[in-house]
Amino acid sequence: MKSKMIVFAILNGLLLFFAAYGVWGAFWVWQPGAEPPQWAPLFGSQSYLQSVKDRGYNATLVYGFLTYRVDIWINGAQLGVTRFDWTQLSLILLAFFDSWTLIDFLRSRKTVKSPNVKS
Repeated sequence: MKSKMIVFAILNGLLLFFAAYGVWGAFWVWQPGAEPPQWAPLFGSQSYLQSVKDRGYNATLVYGFLTYRVDIWINGAQLGVTRFDWTQLSLILLAFFDSWTLIDFLRSRKTVKSPNVKS
């Protein structure tokens, strides 16, 4: 039982970390094959929006199902690319995993409490 609690805590922590990174994270990775060699950013949705606004653009953030888009307004034209949203996926997986764990716990508790059936 103790090992299940440890696994539960670790998976919840990882999923919450990925959810938080998907919103506020910023990470730079080396971009292989680029000439000249350079670093490419991996932004969360809010940090990407902030980086666009820091460059002086008027930008808005729009969420869809498992996607987000940062719309940039330039001379009255709306430009934006839809991106995958890791935060929503992490929260869906977290809800699924926690529900599954709760149902499993309640079932095991119910079988322990039920009296022995004589045949």
